[in-house]
Amino acid sequence: MAKSILVIGATGNVGMPLTKMLSENGYDVKAAVRSSTNVEDLRALGVETIQADLRNFFSLMNAMNLVEKVFFAVPFVSNFIPLSMNVIKAAEEAGVEHLVKISGSGAQYEAIQLARWHRSIEREMMKTGLHYTFLRPNSFMQNFVNFNSGTIGDHSSFYLPLGEGRVSYIDARDIASVAYHVLTEKGHDGQAYELTGPEAISCAQVASTLTNVLGKEITYCGITEEESRQMLIEEGLHESIVDARLELYQLNRLGYSAAITNTVTDITGKSPYTFEQFARDYKERFSR
Repeated sequence: MAKSILVIGATGNVGMPLTKMLSENGYDVKAAVRSSTNVEDLRALGVETIQADLRNFFSLMNAMNLVEKVFFAVPFVSNFIPLSMNVIKAAEEAGVEHLVKISGSGAQYEAIQLARWHRSIEREMMKTGLHYTFLRPNSFMQNFVNFNSGTIGDHSSFYLPLGEGRVSYIDARDIASVAYHVLTEKGHDGQAYELTGPEAISCAQVASTLTNVLGKEITYCGITEEESRQMLIEEGLHESIVDARLELYQLNRLGYSAAITNTVTDITGKSPYTFEQFARDYKERFSR
């Protein structure tokens, strides 16, 4: 029986477009979902959905039955590492051949907590003897929708402690495109790919682009680290996640997230999305 590709995190920013690409190009793709997940979009693609809980090793093993390759994106939560370890152990036990992990930009340097978490998971993957590939993207453009569209819609502003720091934000659709090629082509085993967008931009430039696209003045309000901490706590984030986010913001603010790579183009043959293209495609999400 032919083996398939399993996408863990199939309803996410990267997982959904990846699953769509695999399905539309004729690959046997399965989506691991929680029982509470809205799966209508996946089923509309004709994708088989399998209930699996990242906290439940045996449910993951069951989802990986007759699976050759696994892509996984684990949510950034306080038990991020144990959840990831469950995926790796289940892949070993189930006889998966190739694991593809969404990691983080600069994970190899372990300069901040988030990088250290990602690198510890990468090391565990390297110990297994399985084929593996690490995708190390910079911050997602979609984060402006996920975290800032509320205040942009309500009062035309967004709040971050990034000062004038420039970041080479990447569209999650480009990450999905890279993942598609990694999963369907040879030559990616043992590789770690640093993924960025085509330009490094500041939050002031983000605001200017959104102003032009949305047709109304959008303002970037720079805030202090302590103000940001309070906002994140009020969102209900675990203290460890708050600290990790603030460390990442500090790197952004200091300009350490501005490097640009050509990896997206090298692997996919296409230029990555600019922030303006992203903003136009997601215009309705900012206008809600």
